[in-house]
Amino acid sequence: MTHRTIDQKPNTGDFAKARELIEIRGTGSLSLQDRRVMNVLYANAGTKLCDEMSHVIGIAELRGAHKGGERVKDSILRLMKTVVEVPGKDRKGNPAKHLVQILSDTTISDDDTNPMGQVVYSFSKGMREIIKDSTLWGRVRSAVVFAFTSKYALALYELITTRINLKHVWQEEFAVEDFRALLGVPDGKLERIPNLLQRVIQPAVLEVNGLADFGVKIEPVRKGGAMRGEVISFRVAWWRKDIPDLQAAYSELKRAKVGRMARLRGEVETMENVAGGGMPDVAANPADVVASQLHDVMT
Repeated sequence: MTHRTIDQKPNTGDFAKARELIEIRGTGSLSLQDRRVMNVLYANAGTKLCDEMSHVIGIAELRGAHKGGERVKDSILRLMKTVVEVPGKDRKGNPAKHLVQILSDTTISDDDTNPMGQVVYSFSKGMREIIKDSTLWGRVRSAVVFAFTSKYALALYELITTRINLKHVWQEEFAVEDFRALLGVPDGKLERIPNLLQRVIQPAVLEVNGLADFGVKIEPVRKGGAMRGEVISFRVAWWRKDIPDLQAAYSELKRAKVGRMARLRGEVETMENVAGGGMPDVAANPADVVASQLHDVMT
C-alpha cells in the first residue's frame, strides 16, 4: 500500500511536509519570515491542502513571535509572485522541471496588527497537483522552524528531515549549484566558495546541530587536490542524536534567541539576561524531556 504525504496526520508540534515542496528551487528571493509563513500555511491546510478550496488562518498565527517590521502581507505577496522549480518528469517520462507558483488567490486583512485579521488563501493548481502525488516527506517541528535565525538553516533542516529516516543511507552529494538552489541562496550572491561556506553553510550547520533532533555535517568535495582543488560538490552526512545531545537541543529551544549563535559556538554570552532573555526553562523531570525527544526521533 502506497502512503501519501497528504494523508499523514500531524503529531503534537510537527507535521509532514512533502519532499517536493522542501526541495523546490528558485526561492532565493524569499526571506526567513516568508519561509516560516509558508510552513504555517501548509500545516494549517493539513490533509485538505490539495482540495480545490480556500483555507483560513489568523494573521496573528502567521506572525507567531516575530517582532520585526516585516508584514505578513509582504510575505504573502512574495509567495504569490515567486515561481519555483520542482523536479519531475514530462509526459514521456523524461526528467523535467515543473515551474509553478506557490500560492493562488489570497485575501488578507489590511491591518497586520488587527488581532482579528485573517488570511484566506489557496495553493496554486500546479502545486496541489505535485503535492497530491507525493509519497515522500519530512516531519517538520514547528518549534524548530520558529527558532532558526537564518533561512539557510531552516532550508537545511527541512532537507535533512526528508532523509533522516532512510535506511542504509547516511550521506548524499549535491552539486554546488544545486545545493545553492536548495538552500535558497540568491542568484549572483556569495558565488565564491569561501564566502558560501562562511556566510551560509557553516552558520546553517551550527544552528541545525544546536536545535534539531539530528546532527548534520557538510564537507566540500574537491577535484584536483584535497586542499586546493576545485569544489565540485558538497557531501552532506546526517545522524540521529544521542540522549545528551537531544537534551541540549531541547534546552536551547527553550532559551531566548539573543546570544544563541555565541552559545552554539561555545562562547560565553553574558548579555542575554540584560537583553531580557532570562534563564533557560528547566523541565521539572528531565526524564520527561528525554522521553519526549525520543518520541520525536522515532516517529
